Amino acid sequence: MRIINSFEGRILISLRLGLALAMSVGVVSAQAQRKPPAAAATHASPVDVHVIPRPSGISATDERFQLDRRTRIVLADRRSEDDRFAAQDFIEDVRETAGAGLSFGSGGDKGRILVGLLGDARVKAALARSRLTVFPEAMTDEGYMLSVTAGEVVVGGKTAAGTFYGLQTLKQLVRGEAMGAYIQGARVIDWPSMRWRAVSDDISRGPVPTVEYIKRQIRTEAMYKLNMHSFYMEHSFQSSSHPLIAPEGGSLSPEEIRELVAYARRYHVELVPEQQTFGHLHKALKLEMYNELAEVPYGDMLSPQAEGSYEIVADWYKELDQLFPGKFFHIGADETFELGQGRSSEQVKARGVGPVYFDHLKRVRSILQPYNRRLMFWGDIALNHPDLLPNVPRDMIAMNWDYAPRESYDARIGLFKKAGLEQFVCPGVWSWNQIFPNTDAASVNITGFVRDGQEASVLGMMNTQWDDDGETLFEMTWYGIVLGAAASWQQAPLDLAQFERDFDWAFFRHEGDELVEATRALGGVNKLLSINTSNDLFWRDTFTDDFQTTRARPLAEKTREMRLSVEQANEDLLRERAGARRNVSTIDAMRFAAERLDHLGRRMQVAEQFSRDYWDAYLNLGDRRRVRRLRAYTGA
Repeated sequence: MRIINSFEGRILISLRLGLALAMSVGVVSAQAQRKPPAAAATHASPVDVHVIPRPSGISATDERFQLDRRTRIVLADRRSEDDRFAAQDFIEDVRETAGAGLSFGSGGDKGRILVGLLGDARVKAALARSRLTVFPEAMTDEGYMLSVTAGEVVVGGKTAAGTFYGLQTLKQLVRGEAMGAYIQGARVIDWPSMRWRAVSDDISRGPVPTVEYIKRQIRTEAMYKLNMHSFYMEHSFQSSSHPLIAPEGGSLSPEEIRELVAYARRYHVELVPEQQTFGHLHKALKLEMYNELAEVPYGDMLSPQAEGSYEIVADWYKELDQLFPGKFFHIGADETFELGQGRSSEQVKARGVGPVYFDHLKRVRSILQPYNRRLMFWGDIALNHPDLLPNVPRDMIAMNWDYAPRESYDARIGLFKKAGLEQFVCPGVWSWNQIFPNTDAASVNITGFVRDGQEASVLGMMNTQWDDDGETLFEMTWYGIVLGAAASWQQAPLDLAQFERDFDWAFFRHEGDELVEATRALGGVNKLLSINTSNDLFWRDTFTDDFQTTRARPLAEKTREMRLSVEQANEDLLRERAGARRNVSTIDAMRFAAERLDHLGRRMQVAEQFSRDYWDAYLNLGDRRRVRRLRAYTGA
């Protein structure tokens, strides 16, 4: 089978897919294309469906498959533990979100949900009854086909992963509740545009997630067809070789990691350790016993001049190799701002920052080579020295991060591509340091970076979530996480308006658009005020001259507008919470952010009013009434 990797090839595949569905079904709703050929006509489905990611080819019908006590899940291969797990996951989701009870069974065609591989004769025959007989050669291993008619449901995957993803789509086609629950009629042919679709979660600098919360992350990410989750770790891995570094209760133990790896495997999610190997290691280097490894005393990065730096890296990854059985290690190595300022100063003066940095990468690669992993590294420092990129070993993967909301990311992607390096595009959810994620910036960054990455046939996407100031709650980031999932699965460019029409139902199982509107209202506060509504701003002294002159006074009218907006969002969240059947905790986190933003606005207003009243009293000292007015601010 010929695999087509280019963006142009993907358009050709889309044409073939559209033809397949058109012949099999008669109605095609295909993903938008950058420059669709005139012959690639698409048609509106007769029934609206809300599915994220939007399938490559989907045709909704007005048929309904009723869910009742006679409905049974039938496994084409009863011995398949993967299919049994995926089907059980579907059963539990339907019970929790629709209040309908399903069970495994056997028997005839009518009233069954058949689950299996596309190569199974029973699955092929069932799909043929729905006129799904064309199997695209270009379908990758995670692809699937799905048919829902009034009498039968069929989910067939190219592999077990494909079957699992087909059932994730089927979850979102379930409508109604209890005795009125049904599955919307549809025919789907679908597979991903990008091989790897990842999330990187900072578990070192902010709220450290519990094992149970990480499991929820894995389940939710898998539902939207993400297949990689990376732990960003500075000091949050409990290493037996260096036990003093990781805080008790704020780090992952080997036992917990083994539990999570086994859990994630069932959801077709690969867990990737990112243990920093260069910078961002102050929590270790502040200890006296490790200070001799620091570039500057008690600093942030390991010195390449200290042999012990490579010994600690070797110790960490020897243990991580036993815990994470996947294909990748992520060695970090970003933001090495102290390089050349301490022990390596003479080397850097003689050779330059770039050569010393790349020597470190190659040394770490040599240490980790026995583990036969693909090594990921953050690409920011490397991009400062594009002339040296050809020196990077070709088996290393550049994690190309850029969080700016740009019109094009081609130049940045092109530098690594020109050097012959495989890469991930790494946008961000814009949550770090924020009271609530900046969804305006994130949506441009995520959709644009992934779009240009698909054009360049990059290896994958890793959507990043950082906890720089320690106050970021992951629960507030799901809009950006799910947007990244959709952008990396679907063929670019993603239709953001369609994504937002689908979001309430697909993520919250909520009818309407009030919840996504509230998300955008909270995420648009930065743009509304033209300032960064950061956690730092929330805690800042509002009575300083700087705050008064740059925030409170010039933004008085916009502050009122902002408060009205977030209060309306908070009220909508409160009203609509009862109608949500999935991810209700996200609504609670959003309400917390809304209340903090409203409180910030009120503090700005009080400080501005107090300043005016104070100066009015000062300039009119003979008027006791004006002076007494200040008592209201002291409680006197």
